[in-house]
Amino acid sequence: MTNKNKLMMGASVASVAVATTLIFMKSFAFFITGSVAILASLFDSVQDLMTSAINFFTVRHSLQPADTKHRFGHGKAQGIGSFVQGLILLVSAGWLAFESVLHWGRQEIPTHSMWGISVILFTLVLTGLLIRFQMFVIRQTESLSIRADNAHYNGDLMMNLGVLISLVFSYIFSAGWIDCVFGVGVSLYLLKSALYILRASIAMLMDEELPKNVQHKIKTQLNALKEIKQIQDLRTRQSGCQIFIQMTLLLDGNMPLAKAHLIADKAESLIHEIYPDSEIMIHLEPEK
Repeated sequence: MTNKNKLMMGASVASVAVATTLIFMKSFAFFITGSVAILASLFDSVQDLMTSAINFFTVRHSLQPADTKHRFGHGKAQGIGSFVQGLILLVSAGWLAFESVLHWGRQEIPTHSMWGISVILFTLVLTGLLIRFQMFVIRQTESLSIRADNAHYNGDLMMNLGVLISLVFSYIFSAGWIDCVFGVGVSLYLLKSALYILRASIAMLMDEELPKNVQHKIKTQLNALKEIKQIQDLRTRQSGCQIFIQMTLLLDGNMPLAKAHLIADKAESLIHEIYPDSEIMIHLEPEK
């Protein structure tokens, strides 16, 4: 395993370890304080663990080539994992909204707030250290998976700052409604994330066509080859991180086979300039 691969795996393991640690810490803090804001942060850490676990297996899987039973790779596993993640997020959003409304009706104020504040401060420090390590790995490897995970944890850092503010204000002003409002807000955020993830995972599993701008870019790129008379049956789909592109090119029917093959190779090279990791299948037909 190369040094870059070791760094990527190390960042993935660190992400899983941090998420697991924070889940235990926040579970304890919620049990002690009963704070909806901490419950919201706990749900977010559960999401972090799922995302980090999926990212860990994705990185590990990406280092393995396609095998005889999976000739197109194992990218659809990401779609399945994301779909499960979306369902769990959907349930979490509903549960958090229910708990927030329940606490609102009781006008409960978080107890032992200093315990909750201490746990959130610990969370901020640990998350900050993870972000710094991820940034180091990104600079060394330029990994898109680690970059995506890093963006997610940067969002978490801001969210936990919000939780800290909610706990401090609830403690100072003895106002339970602040805690409840924050919980409802996070539940709406989780609902939005769940619907987005479910939509994206279903699109991948159902081999949905990629956005129209993808086809437009491909056709524009191929316009550089004047020998191509027409592009037909252009199809695109995505499996995991890999894009699959399929098309039929109409060429002069009197063109020698060797030249036609050379044009197909040039077409592949042009597409790889804009989509380097794409799998391209080109069928050649004589123009009628």
